Amino acid sequence: MKNNLKNKSLKIFVVLIIAFVGFSFRSYKVEALSLTPVRFELKGDPGQTIVDEILLTNETTSTETFYSSFANFEAQGESGNPAFVDPKEGLGTWMKTQEVVSLEPGTTKTIPFSIQIPKDAEPGGHFAVIFFGNSPKNDTSTVSIGSQAGILVLLSVNGDVKQAGGITSFSKKENKFFYNTLPISFEYKFKNDGNDRMKPEGKLVLRNMIYYPTEKLDGNPIQGNILPNSTRKFEVTWVNNPRAKDYVEPTNILAKFFDEVVYQWKNFAFGLYGAKLDLSYAGLTFSGGKTLYFFVFPWQLLIVIIIVLFIILFGGGKALKKYNRYIIEKARAGNATPSMPSNNG
Repeated sequence: MKNNLKNKSLKIFVVLIIAFVGFSFRSYKVEALSLTPVRFELKGDPGQTIVDEILLTNETTSTETFYSSFANFEAQGESGNPAFVDPKEGLGTWMKTQEVVSLEPGTTKTIPFSIQIPKDAEPGGHFAVIFFGNSPKNDTSTVSIGSQAGILVLLSVNGDVKQAGGITSFSKKENKFFYNTLPISFEYKFKNDGNDRMKPEGKLVLRNMIYYPTEKLDGNPIQGNILPNSTRKFEVTWVNNPRAKDYVEPTNILAKFFDEVVYQWKNFAFGLYGAKLDLSYAGLTFSGGKTLYFFVFPWQLLIVIIIVLFIILFGGGKALKKYNRYIIEKARAGNATPSMPSNNG
């Protein structure tokens, strides 16, 4: 009983994880099935029928059967995670594909799907997902509890499409001025006031004390979309050589100190910096407004550099003086006049 409950909880957890990472446009792979592509970005006119194809691959060693279903999705909060809803109307009801697909082990099959855009479809963005799961539909949900994978469909219906929005906030993730090393993360919120999705592009430019641009970071590193009438939070991080995901901080104080020195050397930054955000989309430009200033002071690395320079300058100076004395004494010994014998001898 306990194992059954544990297995059921695990399945539910897997489904939730699939749902939450969906809008990040990552590759979908769920146990036996992989889908290609990970998303469709399509455009069409009212009344038009769009036809495309999906590749399904069975990665197991046994024959598997998969069941298709559709769901609309909308923005949920500012994270970009989608909220899937049962399609009573909208794009989820405009799509058709094969309901049951049987795949032999290690095989790939091409599955066509179509979108019949209604003649009275509202111009702008319409968003849905095509699911393939290992359980058939039932009366209470789109797909029964079980493993499922999905492909996002982002459809823009041509017409009077409104593109409007902008950056509502721009700040450092850690609201402080002094840092002793990278990474330094920035956050901004982008609001979409239009009726279609927006995927802004641009740069976060970092300038040093002499106003020279030292870094140009991708302003939308995850290539995230903002759905209509929603706000999404983005994060941009400045780091050259991030720590490994399995990094474990040393417990010994001395080891911890030198570990930080090496990390600061790999991610060297020193002095006053300013960060400015500029984005654009569909001919529109968006500015983060203010420039964010911060100061990087890698004190552990600077201590080691100062000690090394002191040793080189002080120790080297003493060695040079000693060498000079040696050369002078050797020269004097070589130039000494030998004594002459006496005539009275």
